[in-house]
Amino acid sequence: MTAVMLTFGIIAVAAILLVYLGSTWFITPIRRGLEPRHLQLLSNPAQYGLTLQHIRLRTDDDFLLESILANRSPESGLAQKTRKMEKRLAVSGIADHANPRGTIILLHGRGGRKEDLFSVVQRFVAANYRCIVYDARAHGKSEGDFCTFGIEEVGDLTALINFYEDHLQARGTSLGPIGVFGNSLGGSVVLQSLNSEPRIKAAVAVAPFAELPDIVISSGRRKIHPAIPEWLIHLAMRIGGFRADFDPYSISPLRETTGTTTPLFIAHGTLDEVIPIDHSKRLFKASNSPHKVWREVHSGYHDDVLAEGGDDLYEEMIHFYLKHAG
Repeated sequence: MTAVMLTFGIIAVAAILLVYLGSTWFITPIRRGLEPRHLQLLSNPAQYGLTLQHIRLRTDDDFLLESILANRSPESGLAQKTRKMEKRLAVSGIADHANPRGTIILLHGRGGRKEDLFSVVQRFVAANYRCIVYDARAHGKSEGDFCTFGIEEVGDLTALINFYEDHLQARGTSLGPIGVFGNSLGGSVVLQSLNSEPRIKAAVAVAPFAELPDIVISSGRRKIHPAIPEWLIHLAMRIGGFRADFDPYSISPLRETTGTTTPLFIAHGTLDEVIPIDHSKRLFKASNSPHKVWREVHSGYHDDVLAEGGDDLYEEMIHFYLKHAG
């Protein structure tokens, strides 16, 4: 009997430890440092066709977010990605524009940081869009301990738009038409923002999830073990939500997308195992926008869908912005 009780005790302690560690993983993304590719661009942005202004702003609940305001550089430089896209746009009849056409705000994925989106920015400035990238709360250099998958992040996006409206107005200019771009979690935050943020004129979501619990369950089984009991994952989610003060089961980009009429562009990789493509298909179907575009990248996984889609995908996104937020 003692041996049996000891065995059950060990199993119980292991389960409790697993649930607590799982809840920590759920709400606490790893803060990645700057990579060599980031540092090279930051040390000489003009060589990459950019001018960068680092700006800190405060959220409604008093966290500091780190952001970068990026514009096309007037100086000559290699700027290979920008110049290549400028040529593609010229061939398609898009003339150069002296002043920013508008502003595109870019949101990274879970565990990412704003500098990951520089390669996207280099293409978007080719159409002379002003771009804003920022570290989400609990990511990069922004403050915050927990990721809430949209509960707080939607408000952060609104706070950022409010801040930059005032910031640019004080300098005699404006945001102009606003487009948003989000990758993975960033895409899901974008979708959760559309019904509450009418200033967004066009949205692009790359590899977003439709329902949070679905992704957490599949991720737990992929990272830990395929046979892990689902109730353990649900318990870890609930404890994580309690620790971070939000309800994980209320996170539903699918529900928020239903009824939105904002022009919407969704792209997803067919081979994505992190967030299966069915999530984007459901989201696309749910949108009531009369201006929505579906783009399936047949050779794309989760982390390389933009690279696999290449300049064809980037150009298609730019034309989408030009049509609806240009």
